[in-house]
Amino acid sequence: MNIRHSVTIALWLAVILSTNVIAKDIAIYRWVDENNVVHFSQHQPQTSNYSQLTTFSSYKARKEELPEQAKLPSVDEQLAKYEQEKADIQAKNKKIAETNCKAAQLNEKMLNSFDKVMVTGPDGKNKTLSKKETKAQLALSKKHINMYCEQSKS
Repeated sequence: MNIRHSVTIALWLAVILSTNVIAKDIAIYRWVDENNVVHFSQHQPQTSNYSQLTTFSSYKARKEELPEQAKLPSVDEQLAKYEQEKADIQAKNKKIAETNCKAAQLNEKMLNSFDKVMVTGPDGKNKTLSKKETKAQLALSKKHINMYCEQSKS
């Protein structure tokens, strides 16, 4: 039983290796006939106007054509790079949240400190906020404080 298994493996190995060598040595011919139809064949055409294409073993062609593939980072290296990029993004987001937190706190302080608050509108003109508008801006500033100041802590 063990001998049969070994013979079977040896036969399969011989078939695989021989097809690799055979596929490597196949010549493919390309030509265009009088009707402008492109033909491909393993048999040399009778016309003299043809091109001969060569084939490569897929393993060797890949190795020869893409030498940088051997330099691809490992999964651990890719994961470490991803984690570093993630940490960098989180640090940037935290810094932005801290800046926005301070701005929201300053807005709240200004809205609470003065009876009349003047703002510049989208048209570029200054206007004084009404009591209702001041309350709305104060609520928005508190919402921003809750959102941004929590993000800057984490």
